[in-house]
Amino acid sequence: MKKLILSVMAGVALCACNAQSGYKITGNVEGIPSSKTYLLSFNANQIDTLGSSAIKDGKFEFSGNVDGIKYAMIAFEGQRGGMPIFLENGNFTVNISATDPFANKVEGGAAQGLYNQFSELSMEIMKQQQPLQQAYMAANQAQDQAKMDSIENVFNQLITDMQAKELDLIKANPDAYVTAFMIAQSMQQLELEAVKERFALLSEAAQMNEWGKQISEFIAQQEKTAVGATAPDFTITDTEGKEFSLYSVKAKVKLLDFWASWCGPCRGENPNVVAIYKEYHDKGLEIVGISLDNDKEAWLKAIKDDGLIWKHGSDLKGWSAAPAQLYGVRAIPATFLLDENNKIVAKNLRGDALKAKIAEMLK
Repeated sequence: MKKLILSVMAGVALCACNAQSGYKITGNVEGIPSSKTYLLSFNANQIDTLGSSAIKDGKFEFSGNVDGIKYAMIAFEGQRGGMPIFLENGNFTVNISATDPFANKVEGGAAQGLYNQFSELSMEIMKQQQPLQQAYMAANQAQDQAKMDSIENVFNQLITDMQAKELDLIKANPDAYVTAFMIAQSMQQLELEAVKERFALLSEAAQMNEWGKQISEFIAQQEKTAVGATAPDFTITDTEGKEFSLYSVKAKVKLLDFWASWCGPCRGENPNVVAIYKEYHDKGLEIVGISLDNDKEAWLKAIKDDGLIWKHGSDLKGWSAAPAQLYGVRAIPATFLLDENNKIVAKNLRGDALKAKIAEMLK
């Protein structure tokens, strides 16, 4: 259920052009304790400031000129996050409330209009999610599994319906800048086949814009580590400063486990992995732990504290770790289960599911 909720929360956006010579943004804000706001754009992970505006009597204003469509964000001094806006030459009105997030809206331009259609689908799910989540928590406290299953089924059906509507919007707007942006922003929460299906719906022009290229690169990278593919080899430094490769670790079954000392879910799963290792190591299981730590002392302490008695490696580069980049790891814990020929048999299994698959492979 959590993964589905995350996919709903993913952002979206669109494209179009306007003959007007420039853009003008008129904003109204309430409840945000800032005296200044910024208009920011993003290009190749670089943030550019397009403008700044003082907030007077809850109002601010930006103006400028763009070629085509530009994804930007309205951010407030001293505050995290911001309000997405798809700039094109024309007039925009922005309303932002700190107390009522459902009242936040940007209007103006065809691209923004399409983005708003996608956003409305997500906002509707969010509204329905809140009472369902409360009911789910109550059922959990009461240990009413039947009720929990029923609530989850209702929510999953809402997600299915929402995704069907998203696909209709994609099919109706295959050329749109925002359509490609929407797929790019949600692709990490989707199964690979779903990403490929959405990418195929884009026009050739949309597939070649900045967002389409990101999707194409993501698909190519994910296919290298898909179930059925041969796991890419890599060389990494172990806890004693010695290099070893993934392929140098021989086993009937090999678990490649991406984790970090600072990752709560990873540390929570570690006792399960330790128990599995102790039960199946003598039967042919090996584990290779790859840490996304930056701090060597924290990494080594976590290994000792959690009793992780298998092979470990790290280049201490955090999310930029070479193996994590090679395997497209964007969330941890992340696991890849390999057979004796380094073929990927399963991904991201946890707990009982992981134990069952390993037991099946070692029969």
